[in-house]
Amino acid sequence: MNLYALFFGLALFGFCSCDNDDSVTPDPQARQAFESKYPNATQVEWEKKNNYLIAEFIDNQLDGKAWFDATGRWYMTETELTHTSQLPEDVQKALANSEYAQWYIDDIDRLERNETETIYVIEVKKDKQEYDLYYSADGILVKVQADLTDDDYENYLPDASELPASLQQFINDKYPACRIIETETEHNRTEVDIIHENRSKEVIFDASGNWLNTHYDVRQNEVETAVMNALKTSAYADYIIDDIERYETPDQTYYLFELEKGAKEIEIKIDLSGLSLIHISEPTRLLSIS
Repeated sequence: MNLYALFFGLALFGFCSCDNDDSVTPDPQARQAFESKYPNATQVEWEKKNNYLIAEFIDNQLDGKAWFDATGRWYMTETELTHTSQLPEDVQKALANSEYAQWYIDDIDRLERNETETIYVIEVKKDKQEYDLYYSADGILVKVQADLTDDDYENYLPDASELPASLQQFINDKYPACRIIETETEHNRTEVDIIHENRSKEVIFDASGNWLNTHYDVRQNEVETAVMNALKTSAYADYIIDDIERYETPDQTYYLFELEKGAKEIEIKIDLSGLSLIHISEPTRLLSIS
């Protein structure tokens, strides 16, 4: 029995040792940059992922993870906060006034990025629902998405997908003084998350750099009267409004409504005049609203 226990213990030790094989010795420039930025860090461990050297450490009693390259350039630090009191006051107020105010907070991460906006990610739970709320430091809700099981924020590394100069110029001209939060290119489209006029917006371009649309959430009281009247006099008047997005395109501006009635959920599109209402959750067809 003792021999079996010894064998099991050695096997477990071997497994644990293999589990730590990802640790690396960082380039001197990366180590020096890290020690300069976090002189009081303890329990430092390094790993390599893609082209980044990542230092995991504890600083000021908080768990941190910092991304560097081999030249010592710092890109981002993820810090796990332990209480909402560590959030900026604007974020605390925004959360307290949101629909998620009474949800259970499971995790809070701060993403500090080189020459880019700092983002706070708050994981909330209610029943079987789990969401990540992305806030800017001034309390603007940038994005809500289903909780990421691996909490991998690599997409938020600055310069991970450099924005072409032509797209940068378009955004600067169309949305003066906006702040770029994230750029992502996939499925032959470039999606740029911005904050403009204290509102989170998503700007979409095609593979050739042509602007496709900009869309963002709006409240019901922000929607034009003609649009709301079109909905109230349509076949969907008794549906509950779950979400409203405003879409701006080169050709038109319209609203996309997410509606629900019992277990049924649909989406409809209404232009600014209120004369065109399209049910798009099934094969698109123009519906009469008269």
